[in-house]
Amino acid sequence: MSYKQIIRMQKTMTKQVGGYHHPRTQPRKPLKISIRQQAEHLLHGRLTTRDLELVRALIGVGMLTRQQIQRLFFGNHPKVASNRLARLYHYHFLDRSSYWLEDMGPEGFEPCYIYTVGAVGLEAFALRMGVGRGDVPFTPARYTLSREDHFLLHDLRISEMFTQLQVGAKEIGEELLWFNESAAILRREQEELVRPDGIAVLIGAQRHTPFFIEMDRGYTDWPKKVAAYEKARQQSPWPVTLRVDSWRPSVFPTVLCVVPAALEGMVQKEIESKRPQTKFYIQSWERFLAADIFVNWYDSSSGQIVALLPEMGNRAVTQPL
Repeated sequence: MSYKQIIRMQKTMTKQVGGYHHPRTQPRKPLKISIRQQAEHLLHGRLTTRDLELVRALIGVGMLTRQQIQRLFFGNHPKVASNRLARLYHYHFLDRSSYWLEDMGPEGFEPCYIYTVGAVGLEAFALRMGVGRGDVPFTPARYTLSREDHFLLHDLRISEMFTQLQVGAKEIGEELLWFNESAAILRREQEELVRPDGIAVLIGAQRHTPFFIEMDRGYTDWPKKVAAYEKARQQSPWPVTLRVDSWRPSVFPTVLCVVPAALEGMVQKEIESKRPQTKFYIQSWERFLAADIFVNWYDSSSGQIVALLPEMGNRAVTQPL
């Protein structure tokens, strides 16, 4: 039995107060028992539902900053978040890194620890889900958090998209369904046609609204990317690939493109020049961090600023920025 690479978060308590001593200044001690024994030990009363939901989120995006985790799971309680994360790190439930602190500020992130799933966390999650650890769709080698991880700053942007959509969906009473990078690939038989950074599906009372995610730090070949989406729209069985439960999309999802501000105008022109049938919504990274996630997207097909959901039109700017 495999655990599907589609992430649907469960409800957790916003705040869980505990008399934790913050051990962050202490070096982590090596495990004295096996990974499985440690996981079984933690599952007997030391882990909360929120801890396991954090692993579910990390399966979806690979890594999250301390600040993102706080927004997702701890609300306005940074000390509670820091204490709990430090304890989970010392349990070997999570791994963390501070190699990239100096780079995070210029990228728009609060400099803080970056977390990923530890071996014990994967084992505990697998045991709780009733699957083998190898069946959990997470590749630790892909998210090393090392200084040599050249994808890390790109991956943090994907994590920020996930965080903003998850928090935003909760605020408007909707649910977010997230396909991780592996689940989001569109293929024609064995040929990979396009690999989005993820797929987000906003689920309301009577509708599902799916979006492909593309986070660009300035290295994307947009004419090639547009062609790939057009080919996938025409040649891949995307309604089947994106099917969830009894729902399947009837319209090819819009692509949400977040790009550097200096390249925003150029990307708009490159996409518009191709006249794709696929819809592309564009926003600069800088505005993405500062604004409401649901509004101020540039629709390359109409040249207008739009909202992600029709009922939010009155929250959007009606003229190009």
